[in-house]
Amino acid sequence: MSAATPGAPELLVVSHSGARAGAPMVMLEFLRWLRRRTTVPFEVLLLHGGDMESDFEDFGANVVGGRGSRLWMLQHGLSSMGYRRTAGVLANLRLRPALWALRDVPLVLLNSVGSLPALQFLPKGRRRVVLYVHELDEGFQRTIGPRVWDRLAPQVDHFVSCGDRVTELLVGKGVDPGRISRHHPFIDEPSQELLPGDSVRQSLGIPPRVPIVGACGRTDWRKAPELFVRLANLVSTRRPDLDAHFVWVGGPLDTSPGWQLTHDIEGAGLTGRVHLVGEITRPDDVFALFQVFTLTSREDPFPLSMLEVAALGVPIVSFSNGGVTELVAAAGSPPAARVVPYLDVEAMATAVVDLLDDPVARKGLGAAARDHVLATHVTDVGAPELFETLAKLNPRLAPA
Repeated sequence: MSAATPGAPELLVVSHSGARAGAPMVMLEFLRWLRRRTTVPFEVLLLHGGDMESDFEDFGANVVGGRGSRLWMLQHGLSSMGYRRTAGVLANLRLRPALWALRDVPLVLLNSVGSLPALQFLPKGRRRVVLYVHELDEGFQRTIGPRVWDRLAPQVDHFVSCGDRVTELLVGKGVDPGRISRHHPFIDEPSQELLPGDSVRQSLGIPPRVPIVGACGRTDWRKAPELFVRLANLVSTRRPDLDAHFVWVGGPLDTSPGWQLTHDIEGAGLTGRVHLVGEITRPDDVFALFQVFTLTSREDPFPLSMLEVAALGVPIVSFSNGGVTELVAAAGSPPAARVVPYLDVEAMATAVVDLLDDPVARKGLGAAARDHVLATHVTDVGAPELFETLAKLNPRLAPA
């Protein structure tokens, strides 16, 4: 039983991962709001550990695949080697006892498509299941694939999408639109005191006063960090007088494609100008240094990093790839970001240089994004709306 929520649990939250990524971070914000603003008794199950494992443990989470689980490490290794049937037996040993103990919880919230396989270990019963979907095509293929979806999706009673593109994807997969609610991700308002900018620059090896162009995300195909290196090359070649530096926050950096990025940076003569800082616990300290934030993603349903930098007043330039176009449409005029054609790195470089040359436009673009995000995408707005959807499925939540 979660220490913070005495009584028979009315809600079970299942998070696929404790990694520092969008879906787990949104769920942590929701759990904090739930504990702060309600008396709902809830349980938390974390399927895999990560950098934020201890944050989930603050809610009494049962971590069944954390840093200390040898069974999880063995299962993961066997799966990677192709022994999927044996890995499935180990998954059953890990997950079924934990889910059996929670079989009577009347409402289950699965916090990503990656959490969907947990249903096969949950005994059948009189419960409602909600799936919060943060993934598009690549995310579906990477985490579960079509066979798992076809087998388990019919057990879901209601779907929550993080954006309009995700809703379209679900409808395309045969989900009745009447069973889908859209709830954008949300963040807590920036509150911590930022570290002095000069000291952060010094720690990154960046000289004082030079402009910084930033980006954030895993170093994978979806986030396209190699296009960020190409962007850095274009801006530096066109306007060497700007002396701009480029910072990518996120990893991993010690495996492919992290090492490939280093190869490209060195080959383009950008060593010392493009900085790969990996995973950090206080990203706002670095985000606050950016003159421009770029989204080079090939697909991004509604990126949390976009909200985090916008809340700091940092202007955004993005490919037309999903979430940012939704943000711009909702914000109206003045625009909350500059959107360039999909994968047009030349157009992105032009937009970045224009903003670096025009501090007034830069400030206006950042302010429009900040005002919109702080009014519509913070926890005290988004969490109650998500809770209201859940309360429709389990009316006993509402009085709490």
